[in-house]
Amino acid sequence: MNRWTVRAAWLMPLITVLASMTVHHLRGAAIAPIIFISQADFPGPEALIFTLGLTVSGVWQAWTVWTMTQAAPRPWSLERFVGLLAAGCVVAMANRSMYTHLNAHILAAMGIFTFGWMWLGLVQRRLRSSGATQGFAQRKWALWCVGIGYVAQFLGAAIALQVNPDVALPTAGVGHPWWTIAALGEYMLVGGLWWGIAALEQDLAVVQSPASWPGV
Repeated sequence: MNRWTVRAAWLMPLITVLASMTVHHLRGAAIAPIIFISQADFPGPEALIFTLGLTVSGVWQAWTVWTMTQAAPRPWSLERFVGLLAAGCVVAMANRSMYTHLNAHILAAMGIFTFGWMWLGLVQRRLRSSGATQGFAQRKWALWCVGIGYVAQFLGAAIALQVNPDVALPTAGVGHPWWTIAALGEYMLVGGLWWGIAALEQDLAVVQSPASWPGV
């Protein structure tokens, strides 16, 4: 595994999300200036970009997790298991559009957010005292971004549904800001996960070292 292996794990989904959301807005299909990422999985070219890009991203992320945990003292560590779950949820979400499979899509998205956060925390835990100091501070801030975004997204959505249960997505002219806050929370959450992955580029030698494993 090299720097580009890790870089592709966050750069591919970033490019996919930006491309699909840009096409979605340019086509005039967006129902609000600030929308959930998954709203870009709308029938049309943006759906093709979204599905193909995130499917490849999830498979690549799974391979990255597998490769970076090959030095584990046993075949299956908790970090490897949780990381593969998160990557699998990326693939599942990419292939279950919110417009046709809403419940499955929500479950997969929850899996990405929860397992991704757990995985990044487990990586940070095992690298804490192993000499991986270059990316440590960045991963710590990335974890905070994920946590704050997690809370903001779900609180925003919960309050929005209480205020007006007839509107279930960020929509222009809805009369309150809570769906916008939820969408911004999602951006912060997902951005934090990508930031955490990117910070691993600085500590590749330690990430793959058997000495960095505490036996979890």
